[in-house]
Amino acid sequence: MLTHRPLFPLDPHADPMEEARQLQALGPLVPVELPGGVAAWAATDYATAKEVLGHPAMTKDPEHWAALRDGQIPDDWELIALVRGAAMLHAGGDNHRRLRQLVSSAFHRAPVEALRPRVEEIAGELLDGLATAGPVEPVDLRELYAYPLPVRVICEVLGVPDSAVSELRHRFDRLVTPQESATGEADIRVAVAAIYACLAALIETKRANPGDDLTTELIQARDNGDRLNDQELIESLFLLLIAGHETTINAVTNTARLLLQNPKMLAAVRDGGEDAPTWADVVDEGLRRSAPVRHAIMSYATKDIDIAGVRISEGDPVIASLFAAGVDPSQHENPEDFDVSRPTRRDHLAFGHGAHFCLGSRLAKLETEVALSALFARYPDLTLAGDPSRLASIALQSFSELPVYLGPDDHS
Repeated sequence: MLTHRPLFPLDPHADPMEEARQLQALGPLVPVELPGGVAAWAATDYATAKEVLGHPAMTKDPEHWAALRDGQIPDDWELIALVRGAAMLHAGGDNHRRLRQLVSSAFHRAPVEALRPRVEEIAGELLDGLATAGPVEPVDLRELYAYPLPVRVICEVLGVPDSAVSELRHRFDRLVTPQESATGEADIRVAVAAIYACLAALIETKRANPGDDLTTELIQARDNGDRLNDQELIESLFLLLIAGHETTINAVTNTARLLLQNPKMLAAVRDGGEDAPTWADVVDEGLRRSAPVRHAIMSYATKDIDIAGVRISEGDPVIASLFAAGVDPSQHENPEDFDVSRPTRRDHLAFGHGAHFCLGSRLAKLETEVALSALFARYPDLTLAGDPSRLASIALQSFSELPVYLGPDDHS
C-alpha cells in the first residue's frame, strides 16, 4: 500500500537536478509526499513516466482518486487547483475527447504556422523595448521578454485583452507555488474564486462583442447546443490562458540561460552551416535538459495495475516527474550536458504523452524558437548578469528572473 511506505518529500525549493538524482536512485516508481502530507507515486525515469502517461488504466479524472473522493483531501489543499477543474486537463475518456475536439483545430500545424509572422512581430517589438536599458544595465529577460511574448500571442488567439492574464498573474502564480499556513488572500480557494469570477465576466463581455477567435467559438459551442456547459466554458478558458503562456515562459527562460552558459553550443547554431544544428534542435534540447514542467500532477489508477515492477492500487495517484525523465541516464548519454546535436534530444516528455499530450505544443515550440532566434540575432553579445533564483514550485521548473546584460562583456 502506498501509505504504508516511507515517502520521499517533494520540496518546491529543492534543486531539480539533485532531486531527480535522488528519486532515480530510489527506483523507477517512488512513493513521495506532496505538500500537506499527501501521498502519491512518482515515475522517475523516461520509460516509466511515458508508461504512466499513456497507460490505458490511468486517467486524469480526479473522481478516481480515492483520497479525494473520500474527503481526505481538503478544499484548501495547496495543489487542489492542479488536480480539479480546468476542463479537458482533468477529464477522461469521452469527456476528454469532446472537450479537446472543441479547441483542437486552432492548434493544428497550419493555423499555428500561420501565426509565425505575428509571433516574430511581437518578438521584435519586445526586443526594441529592451534596448532602452543600455548595454551594461541588467535586464530581466524573463519579465520583459519571455513572459509578455506568449501572453500576447495566446490572448490574440483567444481574442481577449492582455489584461486577462496580467490582472490575474499573481493569482495564476499562486496556484503553482505552495505556501504553508496560507490564509486570507493567500488562501488557494480565494485565488481560484477570483480567477473564475474574472473569467466569467470576461465571457459575458465577449458574448456581447463576438469576434473571429477561439473564445467566441467556445461561447457559441455553449450557447448553440449541449457540447459545453457553463462550468466547462469557464474552465476551458482558464486552461487555455494559463497553459497557453506558462510553459513557454519557462521554456524561453530555461533555454536562453542554457545557451548563455554554453557559448560553444550557441556558436554552433548561429553558424548556420549545412550541418549546423537548427533553432528547432535548440528548443528540443532545452525542453529535454530543463523541462518547464517539473512534476505532472497527476494521474490515477482505475484498477490495480503493475508498472515498473510496482503494484499500483486502484485509486492511487501517480505523478510523472518530467524533469527527471529528461535527464534519465538510461535514456541519454551524459544527460546533464546541454548538447543541441544530441541524437536523443527529441526523447523528452516536456509536453506529456498519450491522450493528454499538450494541445498547444506546436505553438509553444514555435514561440520558443522565434523568441530565441530573434533574441540572439538582435543581441549577439548577450551575457548573464548573476545567478538567478529558482522558482519555488512542485509543478513548474524555471527561475523567478533571468538577469542579463545586452551589450558586450565590458561591465566588470
